Amino acid sequence: MQANKRFQVIDLDDNPMAQSLTETNADKTLQSNRTKADRLWQIYEKNRSTENRNDLLMHYIDLVKRVVNRLLVSSSPYHDFDDLISCGVIGLMDALERFDSSRGARFESYAQIRIKGEIIDYMRRQDWLPVNQRTRLRQVQAGYDTLAQRLGREPGDQEVADHLNMELASLQQIMGEAHLSNIISFDDLLADTTSRKHVEAVDAEIEQAHENEEMKQLLIRELQDLSEREQLILNLYYMDELTLKEIGTVIGLTESRISQIHSKALMQLKIRLMKQL
Repeated sequence: MQANKRFQVIDLDDNPMAQSLTETNADKTLQSNRTKADRLWQIYEKNRSTENRNDLLMHYIDLVKRVVNRLLVSSSPYHDFDDLISCGVIGLMDALERFDSSRGARFESYAQIRIKGEIIDYMRRQDWLPVNQRTRLRQVQAGYDTLAQRLGREPGDQEVADHLNMELASLQQIMGEAHLSNIISFDDLLADTTSRKHVEAVDAEIEQAHENEEMKQLLIRELQDLSEREQLILNLYYMDELTLKEIGTVIGLTESRISQIHSKALMQLKIRLMKQL
């Protein structure tokens, strides 16, 4: 992936909000938080009491809010923010209990995986997406897949809308509302892929590492076929861990439009990966 080329899309000098993301004050705040976290961990590892655990929990509570905000579009009507925060806290508590600092991993990275997993599992159990919305999403996904095979390239939004006898605005609305659904679906695909082949391996850890590397290389190849803007949005979302709203501010698009582009990119990646696996 040509990250440097993609980032040229943004003129940081003309975008005060983008500049603010890298200000020195933010670095100082981050360092202060890490120092406090180190101190809290030292106390907790000496005495794993409920009180000490709760101190760590409160220190990392903003991490839960950030994960929820990254998963959801703020205007989405299909979720209860407080319920998702509660699920995220359960994931955070689980991360605190399981984390082993001797392995050299950063707790924040480990915790985000546990928090996100707990929230996604909750959304699956709730069957949160209305049936009619799920049906329309399947139709749109089938439309993209059919046209891609027919044209030998990725179809544009207008082409898919025409193929489905649908207004372009309606197509884009469906893609925006399906943001979390596509995240869950893509997450399931990656999880299935990295677990299928190493179940019977003699050395599961070596085999899993090999499978993860294979998936990483496959993803890199497929990402290069996305548009420059789609690559940029995925990079800002997954690598820089910005929320959809923050990405919209940086690029100059609405949160809803960023959600549509992100959702479409994930759907395209899923279709391509399924053909490769």
